Amino acid sequence: MANTTFNGPVRSEGGFEQISKTAGTGAITTNLDIDTSGNITTTGYVSSYANVSSITDATKSVESTDSGTVYTLNRAAGIVVTLPTAAAGLNYTFIVGTTFTGAGQINTDNASDLFSGFAHIFDPATATDMNTFIPDASDDDTIDLGTAGQGWLVGGIIRLVATSAAVWHCEAFLHGDGTLATPFE
Repeated sequence: MANTTFNGPVRSEGGFEQISKTAGTGAITTNLDIDTSGNITTTGYVSSYANVSSITDATKSVESTDSGTVYTLNRAAGIVVTLPTAAAGLNYTFIVGTTFTGAGQINTDNASDLFSGFAHIFDPATATDMNTFIPDASDDDTIDLGTAGQGWLVGGIIRLVATSAAVWHCEAFLHGDGTLATPFE
C-alpha cells in the first residue's frame, strides 16, 4: 500500500494499530496499539524527554497537567511552590538551582494531602555530617527549605510522586550546612 498523507487530525473510534506482517506466513504482529480509551501498548521503545522549567518568581502553583516536569528553583530570595491536589501518578522533580537566602517551600494544596518518604540531608563541608528525616505522616504538608540546615544549598533534589489521592511520596537528597534539621512540617 502507498503512503497516505493527511492534512488535519486523523480520528478513529476503534483505536489505532501499527503492525508488521511476516512475509512467509502472513502472520500479523501488533507492535503498537492505541485503544479506544487512549491507552498505549507497545513492544518497542517510547522516547520522551522531561519538560524542564526554571522557577524565578516568588510563588508557583504547579498544575496537574505539568506532571513529569523537572523544576529548577532559581530565586535566591525564596520560592513558595504549591502542588495540585494529589492524584495517584502525578510526579514532579525539584532541583535547588540557586542557594536560597530566603525560605523555599513546597506545599500541598490542602492540609489533608501529606508527605511520606524521606529527606536525606548532608553537609558537603563535613563528610560525616548527614542525617535522614522522615515525615511523621500525621500533619506534614510542607517541605520547608527555610534554613541552610534544612537543605537550601544549591544542588539538592526533591522527587515527589503522588501515590494516592492524599499522599505525596518524597525522595529528597539535599545539601545542608550547620545543624541539620527536618524540612518536613
